[in-house]
Amino acid sequence: MELLKYIVLAIVQGVAEVLPISSSGHLVLAESLLGIESNDMSLEVFLHVASLIATIVFLRKRLWQLIKGFFLFIFKKETREKYRYDFIFCWLIVLATVPVVIVTLLVGKYVEAINQIVWLVGIFLVINGISLLIFSKIKVNRTKDELNYKDALVIGAFQCFGILSGISRSGSCIYGASVRKIDNIRAADFAFLLLIPAILGALVLNINDMSNMVVGSNWWIYLVCFVITGVITYFSFKLLLAVIRKHKLSYFGYYCISIGLFAFVYGVMKK
Repeated sequence: MELLKYIVLAIVQGVAEVLPISSSGHLVLAESLLGIESNDMSLEVFLHVASLIATIVFLRKRLWQLIKGFFLFIFKKETREKYRYDFIFCWLIVLATVPVVIVTLLVGKYVEAINQIVWLVGIFLVINGISLLIFSKIKVNRTKDELNYKDALVIGAFQCFGILSGISRSGSCIYGASVRKIDNIRAADFAFLLLIPAILGALVLNINDMSNMVVGSNWWIYLVCFVITGVITYFSFKLLLAVIRKHKLSYFGYYCISIGLFAFVYGVMKK
């Protein structure tokens, strides 16, 4: 029975990490419904490692292109112009990551407390759903222009809202891109790449919880959940891209509003 509970969490993490529906919000709700103590972060951290590996595998060609372009721009003068934008793009990822790092360091400890309140998570999920409905209606017209530092800062600023359980990190990036009139496909590409430093940062902040997992007796449960999360995360990327191409992000909006209302009522009744 315990294994089944953890498998449910693994599935939730794999689906919700990439989709704009908030993995943290869904994990808080799932843990409460399943009666799992949320103060043990070791499983969540381990599942994030699985999502990180799946992200790197899914984006391997794009990552290789950027890494290769970054270093060829620096060390190979004759091809510098060809790889200029890859070099700039890498720095845009760093620039977009800075705001969320600053906000997390300043208020992260305070946010942790409210992130475990189920009814409040429900409110944030509703807000996330409404935001998806609103921003999916914005007409975007920048399909060929290269991203610039203003785009990175705006997207990075919006990403800060993703530290709240119930507000999607990837969704927040897409909201910021919509404000800058960037089409959703390119916004998703940027949001996917931002997922890597975001997860790495979370792992650094919770590195002590990883040691709890390593020395624990349930290591085999963690391993099963790791594989499940990794596989589902990989295919969640494909699902999100398919939905974006069909301009159906509003589907996630209706879902978040529905699950958010449920979480709010459930959380209030549980108090």
